[in-house]
Amino acid sequence: MTAHHRRLPGRAAALALALLLALAPARAASAHAALLATDPVDGAVLAAAPDAITLSFNEPVQPVADSTRLIDANGGDHATDVTARDQDVVVDLPDDLPDGAYYLNWRVVSADAHPIAGVLAFTIGSAQPGTAPAPIDPPAEIPDWAPASAAALHYLGLLVFAGYLCFRTAIARDAWPARPRGRLLRAGATAAILGAALAVPLGALEIAGLPLGDAFEVGAWAGSATGASLTVLALTATGVGGAYAVRNRHPRTALALALLAVAAPALAGHSIAFGVQWIMIGADTVHLATAALWAGGLAGLLVMLAHRRRPGEAAGSALAVARFSACAGWSVALLASSGLVMALSIHREWDAFTGSDHGRTLVAKLALVALALALAGWNRFRLVPVVTAAAASGLPRLRRILTVEAAAVAAAAVLTGLLVNASPTVPVEEPAPAPLPTGGVVTVDGALGEGTFTANLAPGLTGENMLMLTLTDAAGLPLVPLEPPVVTAVLPAEDFGPVTAEIHEFAPGQYHCAMDLPLAGAWEVTVQARTTEFDAPATTITVDIGPATAD
Repeated sequence: MTAHHRRLPGRAAALALALLLALAPARAASAHAALLATDPVDGAVLAAAPDAITLSFNEPVQPVADSTRLIDANGGDHATDVTARDQDVVVDLPDDLPDGAYYLNWRVVSADAHPIAGVLAFTIGSAQPGTAPAPIDPPAEIPDWAPASAAALHYLGLLVFAGYLCFRTAIARDAWPARPRGRLLRAGATAAILGAALAVPLGALEIAGLPLGDAFEVGAWAGSATGASLTVLALTATGVGGAYAVRNRHPRTALALALLAVAAPALAGHSIAFGVQWIMIGADTVHLATAALWAGGLAGLLVMLAHRRRPGEAAGSALAVARFSACAGWSVALLASSGLVMALSIHREWDAFTGSDHGRTLVAKLALVALALALAGWNRFRLVPVVTAAAASGLPRLRRILTVEAAAVAAAAVLTGLLVNASPTVPVEEPAPAPLPTGGVVTVDGALGEGTFTANLAPGLTGENMLMLTLTDAAGLPLVPLEPPVVTAVLPAEDFGPVTAEIHEFAPGQYHCAMDLPLAGAWEVTVQARTTEFDAPATTITVDIGPATAD
């Protein structure tokens, strides 16, 4: 090998590391972007119509295409032009807005692909109540299985491809049979790139609230495709495609490119939304790399053993089996420690492991990993010594147990893909309340963690409503949260909201706020209170808001 060729692997590894450091954000991440200010302010009464509305956020965001609506008090829509300028979103308004009440329903997506939305109310001149528009069908949403399946395909293909390549190149380099032609390697590469490619339109459809059938209409969702999903696709295609192309001529370069592809998923999803980013991205990369070594190594062992069935060929497999077994100890330690770091960064409470979709999926994955570890331990201490002694009698049993172990690891890889789209938030399960009656003063009681609340809403008609809240703890005493409760309202049938309210305390455990609900329908009002540093229970009530009658 020439000096130039020896330098290629080092250069490729350095390039892979540089790309990861350049693409990985340097600051600690929050789960979502936050709205800092608006111009005009929410609830403003203006003498004349403004030229534009400015929404200012704590980080750069992008407006979701066709999701910003300006609605008047009669439910009529007015055309707007929305642009993003650094950390601001500017909504240009029509020139001929008449006097009245208006509601800007906005929707943006942050850098970590989380959509956030809200409503800004303002009045031009003197507003008069109007009638609500006829109900419209709620927006179609893609089924949960679609993005989850794409992520599972991506992870399974990626882990098998990278690990299988490492097994062939580094572990079994002296014992690899001549007959396997790389079909499994091609299948893994195809699945990895296809899964990453499908994730782009599916994620965009989810952000924009479009149906699955619009996936073939690129113009409908292209504006909602996130930079994170495009980056993952680019790194996956570059790393996997490049590794496959140079696997025979430059095997070490191929391994460096495969590592780049394995690290790509760490630049999206929960890794950039929880905890300190460089810790989460590093732990996720280590977790994926060791998982790839395990999954692809098992696949490589099965392929190799399938082509060494005669008694005289046992010695040819002994060296590869011994090398792979030697990797098991430190790889399992890295896999467990990196997984623990990520799990505790995402789930700060034990209840989250059983109370959230992400936690339950993680527990199922851990059960499969435990099964695979038990089988691996049996292989390591009972069968591997037999095979490494060049005894053919152990090969059939080793193949059978490796098959079950590989199936468990493959299922765990699929669940890893499902974790990407699973929510780590623990939903508050309360009995579904009956819709509150329309009009008049309405009183409703509800649970709020270990305490309760009483809500009084009036008048229950379109326009301004007054909400009075009384919070009580388990002992019947006033419940004073660490910060004022948060009250929001959405109208699912119209895809309108959330409407936020500025709440005021007038006595311990007692609060009031004014909520401007412009459209008639079944509104979902959510009350959330931070009762401890780690607990913030929330309860949702449904109230029917009827149309106000104009004077």
